[in-house]
Order: sequence, then structure tokens, then C-alpha cells
Amino acid sequence: MPRRLPCSLLAALLLAFHAVVGAAAWEISNRVVIEHGTLVIDHSKSVSEITLAQAKGGFPAKHGLGLFQNRVKTELGIEQSDPKQQRLTMTTRIQTAPIIYIAREYAEGSCAYSTILGHEQLHQLFDLEVLRAMPDEIRSITQLVFPADELGWTPVPDLERARKRFFQQYKYVYDARSFPRHQRIDNPESYQRLSALCNGEIARGLAGN
Repeated sequence: MPRRLPCSLLAALLLAFHAVVGAAAWEISNRVVIEHGTLVIDHSKSVSEITLAQAKGGFPAKHGLGLFQNRVKTELGIEQSDPKQQRLTMTTRIQTAPIIYIAREYAEGSCAYSTILGHEQLHQLFDLEVLRAMPDEIRSITQLVFPADELGWTPVPDLERARKRFFQQYKYVYDARSFPRHQRIDNPESYQRLSALCNGEIARGLAGN
């Protein structure tokens, strides 16, 4: 004869069953806003100063002819967290401040200046490619970090922990898209080709440093 479960245990199991079955998926939204800053061209730094800045940024080179930097600020704002209505509304805001440094040893308007500028503008183009891809990436990250079908299992979601996970995933994806692009033209072979252009003008400028 089969054994019967105690009434108290049976009731607890039924409550747990109904809690899981009745846990509806949350409504999750994350609006992505990208604010592009105006490109600034700085012609005041020397080759040695740019070389040092490149090394600090993780792209060391023997001679820093130019440098592109894009200071990116990313914020995740949680605008509405309503457990009763099971709705979570967020905005991811990305602000950029792009700047190109060209070594002052090369006069504006010269072949060397234009060549270096063109090289750094390619870096800016790569960054824009990454930024164009980020809205879709952020939507995928949001689904991973804030799973709509799991939030209903807890009365108060741990949003701060989820926020930290969001930024960890965001940085991983951003770097994974960005680094290989910049490496295409930031390598010894590329630098060697660059220094040989403009009838030796670039090489002569480097010889004086």
C-alpha cells in the first residue's frame, strides 16, 4: 500500500507548485541612447608624449606619430522597477568624446600630417562600427542579465548585482569587438609602411627624435 504524504508537506508542495507555475515573466525594456561627441584634433603633443600615451593605452609603439582616443562613458539607468506590475524599464546611455592627436613635429597641411590623420581617422571609423553594433549587443546582454522568466521567482530582484553583471558583460563585448579592429592597422608592419610614405618625410621627422 503506497505511503501518503503528511497534509502539511502536501500543502507546502502545492503552494510551491502554484508559485512556480504562476510566476509570470517580467516585461523588460532597455532603451539605448548614443550621444556622439564632436571630434577634436589636437596638434600640440610631441612624438615622445604620444608614444608614452600609446604605451599607457595598451598599444605601445616605438614612435607615436598620432593617436586616436575615444573616451566612452556608459550609464545604465533603471527608471522603473515595479514588482507588482512585473515591469523593469531601463535606459543605457553611451556618451563619446573622440580626439585625435597628431605629433607637432609634422606641420599641418603637409603630406605626413594628412597621412597620420588618415590613419587615426580609420581608428575613429572602427569605433563607430563598434558603437553601431552595441544597441543589439546591449539588448542581448539585457536578456542575459535580467532574465524575464526568472525575475518572477523572487519578490525583490537584486538589481545592483544585475547592474554589475551588465557592465562586466558590456565591457567584454565592447573589447571583443574593438580590439581586433584596431589591431589591423596598429602593428609593426603597418607602422613600417606608414613611415615609408611621403617621400621619406615621416621617417626624417622620426630621425630627429
